[in-house]
Amino acid sequence: MTVWVIWKSRIKNSLGNQDVTTHKTTQTLKEMISDLVRKSWNVTRFMEEEMKESQQNDLHKLWADGSLTDFGPRTGPKVNFT
Repeated sequence: MTVWVIWKSRIKNSLGNQDVTTHKTTQTLKEMISDLVRKSWNVTRFMEEEMKESQQNDLHKLWADGSLTDFGPRTGPKVNFT
């Protein structure tokens, strides 16, 4: 994802003649990661209970480090990049 966001920013800068700051690129990457985590969590809503619990545990292990992502049992993930 990081490489893709950097590549898209460079394309905007060189071909589109748009100024793309490091802050904008970082913000885009953060939005993409948040979106990926949220969508991955939302997919589990449509799974059978055993598979749902297993997948949610896997997502929790992958993304939750205690500071970056907080997984609420009802609300799902809340990504905090601050």
